[in-house]
Amino acid sequence: MIPGRALIVCGLALALQAGCVPRSLPPNRPGGGKSGPEADRRQAYFHYARAAYHEYHREFDSALEEYQRALRYDPGSFEAALKIGSILISRDETEESIEWLEKAREIKPGSFRAVFLLATAHYKAGREDQALAGYREASRIAPEERSPHLLSAAIYTRREDYRAALESYRKVIEADPKQPDPWFRMGLIYTKLEDLPSAVAAFEKALELVPASLEARLALALAYDLLDENEKAIAEYERARVFSPANATIQRRLGVLYYAVGRHRDAVTAFQRLVELEPDDPEAMFLLGTAQLRAKNYPEAIAAYREAKERGEVSDLLLFQLGAAHERNSDFEEAVRHFERAIELNPRNAAAYNYLGYMYAERGVRLDEARELIKRALEFEPDNGAFIDSLGWVYYQQGYYDRAVEQLERAASIIPDDPIIRDHLGDAYARLGREDDARRQWEKALGLDPENPEEIREKLDDGE
Repeated sequence: MIPGRALIVCGLALALQAGCVPRSLPPNRPGGGKSGPEADRRQAYFHYARAAYHEYHREFDSALEEYQRALRYDPGSFEAALKIGSILISRDETEESIEWLEKAREIKPGSFRAVFLLATAHYKAGREDQALAGYREASRIAPEERSPHLLSAAIYTRREDYRAALESYRKVIEADPKQPDPWFRMGLIYTKLEDLPSAVAAFEKALELVPASLEARLALALAYDLLDENEKAIAEYERARVFSPANATIQRRLGVLYYAVGRHRDAVTAFQRLVELEPDDPEAMFLLGTAQLRAKNYPEAIAAYREAKERGEVSDLLLFQLGAAHERNSDFEEAVRHFERAIELNPRNAAAYNYLGYMYAERGVRLDEARELIKRALEFEPDNGAFIDSLGWVYYQQGYYDRAVEQLERAASIIPDDPIIRDHLGDAYARLGREDDARRQWEKALGLDPENPEEIREKLDDGE
């Protein structure tokens, strides 16, 4: 049998490099044609050493030839058969590799390496059931080895058998709890299963082991994001940004989350950075415009929306946002033009009908047209509390106070925490002489952080 000691093989490889052993194989056995078990062992050893040399230098064709020659002199050479199978796996010659690895397993049935490599060859050949059986056998032979469980988990994950995959990763962790990758992989699976608390716990464990892992940090941020734990998601994205400051995805999510929690200045900064990273992306400009609008930077919002319009396809949503920015900037005619254009592009844009109608109602102009616009919006969204408030306000402006109260009470029942609706309802009650009801509504409006608190206080003071 061929010695398997790496030291001897390396020594022979060095000898080959030094030119001590010829690199061409003589057609007949050297040594004057002597034969016998001892001579065969020497020849097998000679060819095995040469094969190791060729393999080290990535001369795989020559290595295969030499390993096969070694086997001719020593048919029971486990190492030579295993080496041939291993090289063939790496060359994706899986069917041939399986033949050689089965031979290696026959020679040494209890070898972890033979069983594991044979299972891997079946895996590469697409025979997943045989691969899984082989990995189970390999695990029985060497319970401390992690590789069979890792590859089994990969197969189960691809099959979407996530429970089995989790069990395989748990066995990896039992063998070595300080490996971060199984924790990370488990977190991904828990995310797919929508078990987000378990995903968070797994990602946090992975980060305990490798705090600088950007991949795990982003996965944890996403899990918090999906849980609607916005502040925790922001904290993780901010930590991730330290490792990858030019990552556009991080900037995008941070901007969206800042916007969601009311940190509008931070949202503007994040989207400005996003635009720097992706200057040709119209969506980035659109997001920046939306953040500027919410931050009450109306000229900047208009400029950003115009940039988005120039860089990408014009949509009814973009025109709607431009209309809103112009209206907030007191550009009434420009606002009207953009809302009308949005409706032309999408005759089912309920928000555009409502905004345009409400804008007329606020100014007390074109009230019949305003009423029809808002009714059109309600055809698409009949239970939209904001639209119902708009209709009630049109009736108020037209002097139909009973109708106004009817609509505004319904709007307040749908959106009870809206200060504008409460303020409108108080005004309508006051017109009907229901002073106590009016005061209650104005007081509720004040408690909801309205944009016009001084105006509401004046109405309360006037009623005293």
